[in-house]
Amino acid sequence: MSASSIAQPEVLFYLLNSTDPQSFERFCCQLVNKIYQQSRRCDLRFADLHQAQRFDLTLWNWQNTAFIPHALEQAQPAPIQLYPQSIPHPCQDVLINLHPEFYPAFSSYQRTIEILDQSDYLVQKGRQRWKAYQQNDITPLLHKIGFSN
Repeated sequence: MSASSIAQPEVLFYLLNSTDPQSFERFCCQLVNKIYQQSRRCDLRFADLHQAQRFDLTLWNWQNTAFIPHALEQAQPAPIQLYPQSIPHPCQDVLINLHPEFYPAFSSYQRTIEILDQSDYLVQKGRQRWKAYQQNDITPLLHKIGFSN
């Protein structure tokens, strides 16, 4: 296989038109559910253990009719894995980076997803990550959610 036929990782940014934490979590759950429904594997990277544990509970309570098999730090085999900070064994399919910092190992994945809301902190950190992807010769795609045309 020649170097030119190796697909570059895809990077998507979702920009939400909200600062509401519940809207952010709901969007994340919907996205994880969609990834699971597509029979894909996904690692979610958080800033710390508390955030990963909180999202673990959020997924358990998200919808009574939509079970999403997941685990915290590979405690159980599951297609969706939640990690605080680093990911020792990447699934190599989809990464959802909910950590405010750029993840240098993003190229281990076919697709990396960044989710931002309208909070100043997340927008600022998102701009830094956008630039870091560009410095890695990746042009991210931006999807605006909840904005009027």
